[in-house]
Amino acid sequence: MKKLIIILFTHLLITSCATSPSTIIPQSFTTNSNSGMLVGTIAIENKKPIFNQYFFHYLGEGDKSISTNRMITIRPEQMTSMKFKPDFFDENKAVYYFSITEVQGKYKFTTLRLHENGGYVQSQGEIPMNITFHIEKGKVKYLGEIYFNYTNNAVRLFNKKERDIPKFKEKFPNLVIE
Repeated sequence: MKKLIIILFTHLLITSCATSPSTIIPQSFTTNSNSGMLVGTIAIENKKPIFNQYFFHYLGEGDKSISTNRMITIRPEQMTSMKFKPDFFDENKAVYYFSITEVQGKYKFTTLRLHENGGYVQSQGEIPMNITFHIEKGKVKYLGEIYFNYTNNAVRLFNKKERDIPKFKEKFPNLVIE
């Protein structure tokens, strides 16, 4: 019985932790690489999170359907109550860094998938997106801020280069961002 309680507590602790996409951003990037990198931020209204998980899906030129290989995930902290644990706050927004490393080509964010888990009741929703970007071989490019306003289910792209590039350079000093 004691082992079961320890296992359940450990599982609860692991699954209730916040997930930030910035934890997988590489500290450096080789310019002679066959791949390229895109960096940017995802901002969500800094109110109490409604959703347990946010999945930002993107497709490559020849892709037919979304997959977990091309997805950025954000999970708010859920230990006692849900709250955002972003890389930083900007006024009323919780802001997360992200990066995508892919081969050179054209890509597009197509779907924001939302998951709400209220225990016995679960729900999912999707919001269409149309944010195109190009990855160039050997380069690290800046996309902008993808802003999700769940009050009106809108996803928009904003140029926040003046705010984001200094913050990226502070946290990831070896990335040369164009």
